[in-house]
Amino acid sequence: MSGFFVPLLVGRGLVELPVEEVHHAVRTLRCRVGEEAYLSNGQGLLARARFVEIKGERAVLEVLEVWERPGEPPAPIGLVVAFLKAPDRIGWLVEKAVELGATDIFLVPFARSFPRRPSESRLRRIAIAALKQNLRSVLPRIQVCSQWEEVPWMQFERRLFGEIGASVPLRQALPSTPVSTLWVVGPEGDFTPDEKEALRRLGLTGVSLGHLRLRAETAALLYLSTLKTLWGY
Repeated sequence: MSGFFVPLLVGRGLVELPVEEVHHAVRTLRCRVGEEAYLSNGQGLLARARFVEIKGERAVLEVLEVWERPGEPPAPIGLVVAFLKAPDRIGWLVEKAVELGATDIFLVPFARSFPRRPSESRLRRIAIAALKQNLRSVLPRIQVCSQWEEVPWMQFERRLFGEIGASVPLRQALPSTPVSTLWVVGPEGDFTPDEKEALRRLGLTGVSLGHLRLRAETAALLYLSTLKTLWGY
């Protein structure tokens, strides 16, 4: 069954698809009355529903079954990533981060990161598409920051960053019991010494990702996939 993003979904009953979702359902997927679909409001609800009316720019579904936060991580998972050079790489990272359970994604300029600011609206569209694809019920918060002070660091209990030569491996630094966790991935040119010191002052611990040098997006997904395996969500 196909998935659709319906922010106004609140529970059982009848619900209309947003206009942009109607276009996708009717013109692309060729949905018909009687067919079923999944609906997500991005705020914790996932539903199974059936099309009962499709007419012009209007599509109405009857909600048959509702689940609250199915498959979501048991604690918030934040990701801070430096601006990358290629927009497609950032988009791919956001897509996979949504699929792996990230709840907050912050794009931040560092001293050695690429200066071009990513499009927040484009990344949100990518995140919504990923949410519909893998049937998540929570749409992650995506924020493109002007400076790293905008990141709500203290909202996360465990705060880590990748550091070349660190003595603590990632698997030992991750909390086995779910708590709010934040992972910071630096730019292609790595953090500056001053940035590393500033991160430590914010309560972040530098951890090792092994001997091989990883791309920024690979380092981000390694963290998310390891946490998903560890917590079993």
